[in-house]
Amino acid sequence: MSPAFSGAAASPSAAPPAAVPPASSHEPRSTDPREPPRTSRREAALVAALVTAVVAVAVSLAFDPARAGAPGMLAAVGAPYAVLGAATVMWLRRRGELRAALRPLSGDLARGALVAALLYGVAMAVQMVIAPRGSPREAWLLRLYLQLGDPSADARVFVGAMVFVVAALEELVWRGLVMRALEGPLGLVAAWLLSSALFAVAHLPTLYLLGDPVAGPNPLLVAAGFGCSIVWGRVVHRTGRLPPALFAHAFFSWAIVSFPIWRP
Repeated sequence: MSPAFSGAAASPSAAPPAAVPPASSHEPRSTDPREPPRTSRREAALVAALVTAVVAVAVSLAFDPARAGAPGMLAAVGAPYAVLGAATVMWLRRRGELRAALRPLSGDLARGALVAALLYGVAMAVQMVIAPRGSPREAWLLRLYLQLGDPSADARVFVGAMVFVVAALEELVWRGLVMRALEGPLGLVAAWLLSSALFAVAHLPTLYLLGDPVAGPNPLLVAAGFGCSIVWGRVVHRTGRLPPALFAHAFFSWAIVSFPIWRP
């Protein structure tokens, strides 16, 4: 059991051994309400597969070139995440982890902004190495920003706000549900790495939807999804809560849209 969202362990019973009735094979095994039950392999696999499949379909719809710059682009991915986010909240509540997972503390906003700023700097550096100006691979960035719409349009503020919300929902679902569910059967490290890999897998459709005839398949969102998920998952492990990672993910995605790392 990960200590991330769990309460304190139950204190040992002070009653003498003779006072404890013998266990019966017919009695259900009791659990400490402060220590939520571990997810089974079947439940964890179902959660991970379902979320990955739903997000992959949503990504396919959102990044269809026919939706480039259209309001329906963000709605196509935002609506499924809203449903998954609500399911995550109910799942955490049922397990008694909701308050521990989402409780805010002073400094969460600053921590999230700092992580987002560091990732933004890394994104700029990677862009200059992988897709420098004048190279055929510059088309990868062009396709990505064309999908989001004109960066100088008045609606860019609205787009940035929508991206902020969707990114926060992404973090809630992938770290609060998928990673947390996988921790039961797999442990902290394996769940961290696998949930990050699945987040990247869910973005595989963009390899071809945002590809270019000359530059080839576009790996930017897949690679960024895995690398950033590693960081955001580590933030959750370090803090034991979701808000710092929620802010880090939301601020980073908002900055990528509002302050593009590439302009025509």
